[in-house]
Amino acid sequence: MLLSLLTQGLGEQTLNQIATFALATQLDEKEDLAVKVKTDPGLLAQGKLSSLSINGKGLVMQKDLRMQRLFIDLQNLAVDPMKALTGNIDLTETSYGKADILLTDGDINRAFNSEALKQQMENLKIDIDHESLTLDVLEVECHLLPQGTVSIDAKIQIQETGTVQKVYFTTVPRVSDGGRGVSLDNVSYAEGKELSPDLTEALLNKARDILNLTNFEMDGISLAINDLKVKQGELQLSAIAQITKFPKPENGNLIG
Repeated sequence: MLLSLLTQGLGEQTLNQIATFALATQLDEKEDLAVKVKTDPGLLAQGKLSSLSINGKGLVMQKDLRMQRLFIDLQNLAVDPMKALTGNIDLTETSYGKADILLTDGDINRAFNSEALKQQMENLKIDIDHESLTLDVLEVECHLLPQGTVSIDAKIQIQETGTVQKVYFTTVPRVSDGGRGVSLDNVSYAEGKELSPDLTEALLNKARDILNLTNFEMDGISLAINDLKVKQGELQLSAIAQITKFPKPENGNLIG
């Protein structure tokens, strides 16, 4: 009875504010972020939330990776009602739902040309025509094409000679690693633009790093891709979402 009376004062709006603030602390930047909790005092007194949805736009994660949109929908969550009263959404069971992620050309290119990734694309040791060379990737431009492929246009400098080489190829993205990432297969070069297989693989590895799902995950929330679609300028990822704990705001809570 006492718990039921206490939860009368903890409405959905308060829970939404708590949850939104907690998630925001996981991000480097955001254009818009809203968390919507559906419950009522009777359910909350039993330690239940009907649903929890996360809707974000322009979210910037680690490695300067930006998502144009992120939507996560979770149903029937079990929480500790007493902790919720202090502004702490503490899950007592793992919950599952669905997630949709939208990346644009600009999002992927931002990651490719970020300072963190640029440092990893310098001083690459590669054998070309039985000769050991050191390469710097000066610039990468990625385009998502309407035929379902991804093009990579790169500018490479050979340190030993100072010469700059332009590279262009297309590849087909597929779900890999049991939904944990995206593989890039079926490489096709523009005529006269063939490249050392080692250098192609180095560029593809960086693209795979960017599209690894761990880059999109927040504390306690994991994702597994079950489908992807490439459209003009857009990569759409559909995933299964699993939440084991809800991220906590850095200062502990918003209440009290």
